[in-house]
Amino acid sequence: MSVTVEVSGSRADVSIERPDVLNALDAAHHERLLEAWDEVERDERVRVAVLRAAGDRAFCVGADMKADDPEGLDYWLRPHRAGFGGISRRGTMRFPTVARVNGHALGGGFEMVLACDLAVASTKASFGLPEVLVGRVPLDGGVRLLAASLPPKVARELLLTGRRIDAEEALARGLVNRVVEPDRLDEAVDELVDRLLRGAPLSQHAIKDALAGGDTAAATPSLIRALTSRDGEEGPRAFRERRTPTWEAR
Repeated sequence: MSVTVEVSGSRADVSIERPDVLNALDAAHHERLLEAWDEVERDERVRVAVLRAAGDRAFCVGADMKADDPEGLDYWLRPHRAGFGGISRRGTMRFPTVARVNGHALGGGFEMVLACDLAVASTKASFGLPEVLVGRVPLDGGVRLLAASLPPKVARELLLTGRRIDAEEALARGLVNRVVEPDRLDEAVDELVDRLLRGAPLSQHAIKDALAGGDTAAATPSLIRALTSRDGEEGPRAFRERRTPTWEAR
């Protein structure tokens, strides 16, 4: 199965490895990717997850509609737990997620990028939700996520026309965090992961919960845990002592 999970230290890499079909997902690979995210979410070692794809032509172009798939079109017409790729509607990941984008991210592929907390793209990347051009609707999170990420008129243009944008426009629109040359993509992802790993895990979890709830002052269980944990004391102590904090919680 061409979907893999590799955990190294506190980092998990979830990889789609179908470059021959531009990393499009048929039903079997879609289910495996859903299982991969379940696996990563359960792994208490993981503090940051990176979603990546093989090759340099495409990150993912969505559903593999050309596949000789016994599930057929019916599979893609029904709702999927946690959305496209097992992530576009998940909303439960306690740790930050980063999309590493090289090449085209279209349809469900773009939905996965939008669902990740952060994204690093190469200059070869492009983004779009072209469903309207083939009589479909990006309902696995695409409409909601894009509308939440862009001014209304911009989101509506992209959704109603299916227009693709390049990496520089995606950066200008705030849809990705970094754009680098392809040969620097892994380095840029590693730098961002290193910065994320400096943060307190419980604080990051609480921030994600607050963002999801739309209220940065909500007394969620994760916020209470973050503020009353030993890590909540360790951070200020390390600051006073001018040293790097050592986080206990995951």
